[in-house]
Amino acid sequence: MASHPTKKDIYGPGTFTDVDFTPVPQECTRILHHLAETTPGFTTDPAILDNVHFHGADYPIIPGPLKSQVFAAVLQAMAGIVGSEISTMRGNATGKISIDTDQAALYPATPSIVTLDGKYVGEFIKSGEASKVWTNLDRGALDLNPMYFRTWAIYPTKDPDVWYQIMGSLNPPELLRAFSLDPDGPAKTNDEAYQLIKAELEKYSARELEMKCMEKGLSGQTCYTPKAWRETLMGQLLGKHPLINYKVQRQAVMTPPVPFSVTEDKRPLAGIKVIELARVIAAPASGAALASFGADVVRIQSHDLPDPNLLQFTLTAGKRTCALDLTKERHKEHLYKLMEEADVIIQSYRQGSLARKGFGLDDLLEIANRRGKGIIYLDLNCYGPDGYYAERPGWQQIADAASGCSYVCGKAYGFPEGTGVLPSLPIADMCCGAVATVSIMMALRDRARHGGSYYGNASLTATDCVQVNEDFSLYSPEVVKKIQDTHNFDPMTPDLHVLELLSVVVSAWKNTTDVLKRNEIFTVFENTPFGHSVRMLAPLVRYENAEVSPKWLTSSKPYCYDEEIAFAGTT
Repeated sequence: MASHPTKKDIYGPGTFTDVDFTPVPQECTRILHHLAETTPGFTTDPAILDNVHFHGADYPIIPGPLKSQVFAAVLQAMAGIVGSEISTMRGNATGKISIDTDQAALYPATPSIVTLDGKYVGEFIKSGEASKVWTNLDRGALDLNPMYFRTWAIYPTKDPDVWYQIMGSLNPPELLRAFSLDPDGPAKTNDEAYQLIKAELEKYSARELEMKCMEKGLSGQTCYTPKAWRETLMGQLLGKHPLINYKVQRQAVMTPPVPFSVTEDKRPLAGIKVIELARVIAAPASGAALASFGADVVRIQSHDLPDPNLLQFTLTAGKRTCALDLTKERHKEHLYKLMEEADVIIQSYRQGSLARKGFGLDDLLEIANRRGKGIIYLDLNCYGPDGYYAERPGWQQIADAASGCSYVCGKAYGFPEGTGVLPSLPIADMCCGAVATVSIMMALRDRARHGGSYYGNASLTATDCVQVNEDFSLYSPEVVKKIQDTHNFDPMTPDLHVLELLSVVVSAWKNTTDVLKRNEIFTVFENTPFGHSVRMLAPLVRYENAEVSPKWLTSSKPYCYDEEIAFAGTT
């Protein structure tokens, strides 16, 4: 691969910035070749890589210095390439692979650009209509209570030029009480709440905040520069793993190869059975992608565990959504029977939590060994598969802080040294979901070729770290300014919640680009369990052979909707 000239430290220590601007489609081709070369087991055949056609506008439409639009497009292309390999194994040719890079810009914003009966989901929620059709699982955690809302924000610390990301997750009162703050405090506005919380957090150094969060089991993270994160032991441990990180489990019985099924459905993963044990965005995004490639995906969750209500309008597409409570023995038995049939388990609960309930990797390998058919088990978490942070709770915002992405955005927007500002969209979440999809598809391909069972890990922080490394590099300040001048985004600041940032970006797009009006990059379900038509972003991978192209056969649906907890065709 030809060298890519960069300048160092434009956005602070450990950053690399383009010398020259490359249009988005061409940059996608460069990054695809780079990731192909650095991903064990992925093809490096130029003829296969060049079978991908990236097309779209020259300039990105996502604000900031990160090449998130390029990254999203390339990860989708990688899934498309592996899907094409699998299709060939099934006797179906895909032809050329097409990726619309403008559509890729919308991918991280997927949950917020869905419409119901033509009304954007934000308007649908504000009107009160959403509460009548969704399954309410967030338990008020994402209500517009100002104190709750500002537990998802970045704050200055006692240390000069060091900021800290706190994360109320889906239990803001727990975090507020840990810092002696009243969850029902006097703040009447988001700004008042931010100032109240800031006054308390400024009493602590970043190290003290880190210890407090670790002692209480809370989500939190110092906003590192890219250089500072790479120099931590945790950063070094994570850096030893490839982004697409899966391996055959040689300690288990080497079960025989499992050919892909021959089915009427020509999509690559038709006949593959997937159990999704996950909440929030990243792993459910992977489950939705696997469903679009043809897999039979059963999403399992509990009525007693909170989950953001907004996400059920998109990330449940193509799945069944079923309820099981793993504190109840008969429900555990039901899940165990389901796992005896499964090809893939994808889970995003804290590392080790499912193992303590009898559903860890070793438990699944025992099932695989007994039945003589390998299994793919993928953990998706914040910090990676090992190291002293591996079991810590973490969200996209935590990964953004750790990796340096928040620091870099604050720098690019002109804030004082050390100020963190979240990337404008849930990029780590959605792109990590795509990383998990590629890992699972490669493992399924390898199981069909060689047999065995496979374990993989997809990490939010690893996904972010790729975006600030030298091989990717960042957009120059001049390009960042051009994007801003073109779309006139409202200011992005350390206090803003991810929902506010999504609104900033989508509101600007409505006024400055026609991409949201392009019906060919959306899919519409007229009859849905919500009682409204749903228009959502379509799968990005398009094969020349449309019969093989990813698509959802069923609409999104409310959480815990389906009563039958079984794979298709199971008696």
